[in-house]
Amino acid sequence: MKKRIISLLLIGAMLLAGLAGCSAKKTDTAANNTVEDKASNETQAETKTDDAGKKDTNFKVGITIQSLENSYWAGVFGEVEKLLKEKGWEYTILACNDNSATQIQQIENFVTNKVDLIMVHPSDPNAIEDYLKQARDAGIKVMSWDDAMTNTDLNWILDNTKLGYAIGQEAANFINEHYTADKVAEVAIMNYPQTPILLERETGILNALDEIAKGKYKIVAQQPALDAQTALTNMETIFQASPDTKIVCSIGAGGDIGANEAFMSKTGGKIPDDMGIFSADATEQQLEAIVNGEATRASVGFEGSNKKTAAAVVELYEKLLNGEKFEEQNLVRPLTVIDSSNAADFLADYK
Repeated sequence: MKKRIISLLLIGAMLLAGLAGCSAKKTDTAANNTVEDKASNETQAETKTDDAGKKDTNFKVGITIQSLENSYWAGVFGEVEKLLKEKGWEYTILACNDNSATQIQQIENFVTNKVDLIMVHPSDPNAIEDYLKQARDAGIKVMSWDDAMTNTDLNWILDNTKLGYAIGQEAANFINEHYTADKVAEVAIMNYPQTPILLERETGILNALDEIAKGKYKIVAQQPALDAQTALTNMETIFQASPDTKIVCSIGAGGDIGANEAFMSKTGGKIPDDMGIFSADATEQQLEAIVNGEATRASVGFEGSNKKTAAAVVELYEKLLNGEKFEEQNLVRPLTVIDSSNAADFLADYK
């Protein structure tokens, strides 16, 4: 694992007129590759100091998420890292690679290192509840991203069944436009049932398809895919068994991006009107595909770009660290359907 190394150059001052003075200057000797280097599971950043040798702040933040291989998480936490660095906070960003034992160890290390805030994107919420309680008992603020947990100060969550329904609704409307009971759409689902919230998302997708496009589609495959490469491999396998598959519903960006690549390859870049991918996350790559008329037709986003999502979550960190109380433990994020009618506007925010 790579660690950001802090090097402080101490500049001595000469004794003048019976008075002594000194100053400290920060030198960052590591490249800014924390989240972008997906082979790395750990990042540590320097403590920023001002010209007087005094810390701008003494906040220490520990972040543990499921994975940095997923394009959504890599993009958002690349921006989070920039914001934390600007604030001069000490921070560590870790990926547990969807392993709860690893995540528990990471949380324990945060407690040992006496961070001020822990933000966790749980691999298994039930597995870490007691460890988050220990963190709070130690006076550490705790925030959960995605899961409504008990031993937290704030849960930043989505209504994942509602999110899935929104994905499925877009797909179902598309199916109704291009398919009939005599010509049903063959649909593949890119899911990840190992994670409870993503199972909820898949359930929402299936409910919407059944309610809105009943009798006009059939599901030919349900494959787990969090990252684009896995989704690409899965789609190639699906094409072998069901070459007429033209609709994909994905629980996230990875499934969308990989499936889009498979469709683009299969069609030579000439996407027919009755082919489409519907998903969540609305990353830059997904929005580019929508704008360019590729297979991706719609993606349900949240705050907007990675920058806006990062700004929103860092603002929550700051509120928690400054002792602000929230009316509700669960803060529900907004949902926004992004398609050809508005994708260019959202994409512009990435530039």
